Amino acid sequence: MASLDQLKHTFFDECDEALQQIEVGLTDIREGQSSDDTINAVFRGVHSVKGGAGIFGFESLVGFAHVFETVLDSLRRGSLTATPDTLDVLLSASDVLSDLVQMSRSGQAIAAGFGG
Repeated sequence: MASLDQLKHTFFDECDEALQQIEVGLTDIREGQSSDDTINAVFRGVHSVKGGAGIFGFESLVGFAHVFETVLDSLRRGSLTATPDTLDVLLSASDVLSDLVQMSRSGQAIAAGFGG
């Protein structure tokens, strides 16, 4: 049976893959090279990070990912338009999500309001 540390290691490896998928997807959308599948893949990447973070109790990561997911859902539904400015903000959010993952991985305390 896997130890908690092994499971966390696997979670963070999966986060690295999801973060790469998120960045590539957002960049494709920004450059006009996307489909509904692209935004759905970005949403799933953020959702996966949020779900795993919740299992391990990384509440700051969960909170930020939840807001990120909500914005992505608005993009999926069409109530938010994928303008260059919107995509720039989403790419910045992707960077913050990456920072939160790295801070959680290292056990670094995350200040209240970080990224928000």
